[in-house]
Amino acid sequence: MGDIKEIDDPPTGIDGMDDGAHNEQHPEEDTEVNEEDIDEVIEFQEGEVLMEDDENGTDEEMGEPNEQSEPPFDSSITRFTKHEEPVFCLATHPLNPEICASGGADDLGYIWNTSNGQEILKLEGHKDSLSVIEFSRDGQFLATGGVDATIKIWKNLDPKLFSEWEFLMDLEASEEVTWLTWHPKLTVLLAGFSDGQIYMWQIPSGSMRVFAGHDSMTTCGNFTPDGQKILSATDSGMLFIWDPKTGTTHNKINLNEGKFALRRVQQERSGINSLVINQACTICVLGGIANGGVRLVNLKIGTVIAALDEHESHATVEVEMFEPEGLGVPLVISAGTDGTVLIHDAASFKLRNTLRHQDAITTLVIHRATGQITTGSLDKTLSTWDLKTAQQLKVHSGHQDVVHMAKLTSDHKKLLSCSDDGNVLVFEI
Repeated sequence: MGDIKEIDDPPTGIDGMDDGAHNEQHPEEDTEVNEEDIDEVIEFQEGEVLMEDDENGTDEEMGEPNEQSEPPFDSSITRFTKHEEPVFCLATHPLNPEICASGGADDLGYIWNTSNGQEILKLEGHKDSLSVIEFSRDGQFLATGGVDATIKIWKNLDPKLFSEWEFLMDLEASEEVTWLTWHPKLTVLLAGFSDGQIYMWQIPSGSMRVFAGHDSMTTCGNFTPDGQKILSATDSGMLFIWDPKTGTTHNKINLNEGKFALRRVQQERSGINSLVINQACTICVLGGIANGGVRLVNLKIGTVIAALDEHESHATVEVEMFEPEGLGVPLVISAGTDGTVLIHDAASFKLRNTLRHQDAITTLVIHRATGQITTGSLDKTLSTWDLKTAQQLKVHSGHQDVVHMAKLTSDHKKLLSCSDDGNVLVFEI
């Protein structure tokens, strides 16, 4: 599942009011001033200078303080500051909570320590922004993908602490990398591209399989939790179910047709932004692009079984599922660029709770061990919520620009977030 993309259109101002409407220009008029209307005459002594307005002057030059908003309160415990431009992607190591990786618009990635913010390895070689980054499930490899149509693999040299890494290989790519993910059990990498292609490689051998058939950009994809199937979706609203062994399709589902078709807002076809698959590999939840839609698909019969359209119709949606242990009811969680998080009962499809940010939500993280979620936003903050009570437990602040992504460390004790401000912050949970 990828984090929320295309957050380039935050909500607009209230009622479309333009402050300039209150500053209308009027033609100059000759005005007669009577002596009795004058309250006070200020006389200037010889040699005294009359201060005139300077169009290029500042408030400070006029003796008035220049009002600037104070930087936000920083609740982080450490930060990584080596990036020189916005940071777009994060990955936390699956076995060592002190190891993470980040990538951004400076064409660089870094592996670094979450406890002290110290660099372990600079990941060089990309010729454009890094957009995706992910550790393999066994923690031995790291994949970085970028706008430059390049995927690089990095290898761990320290089997105990994972604190020493080196470049291993480049992988063939067709266009910009839009998403990548590792097999849940094997060192097999799967990636999707803006031209609609999907490639799968065995690492470290590099042997490759191509999955062809998309009619447009593939926006998200993943293996099923048992590793037996691949699901991928496109910006044209198609969901594909693949056999990873043969590269053939089991099923294709058009989300623009049928009873539960996605809403269309100023486009011919509505697209899919994100997907998540339940642990039983029977249900897939899809979040829409600029249509506010959430759809549930029964993977056994290949049919859409529910449409959840409570998000605003313009919203792009990120989806997750929370499956509690025992007899708890699974939840569908959707976060949108309309600033809301909706929590639905996955069995009855009823809306249970609504959570709100001040601005568009850009990332969603599930705390599976504690039944909490964290959301990040254009409002520069992150919030941690309790799924059961819908209470906001904590606000994580310190960024000075848009939050792009958040991740939990493997011990669930720290939260990492990256931002347009070029920093990665580490918070205690």
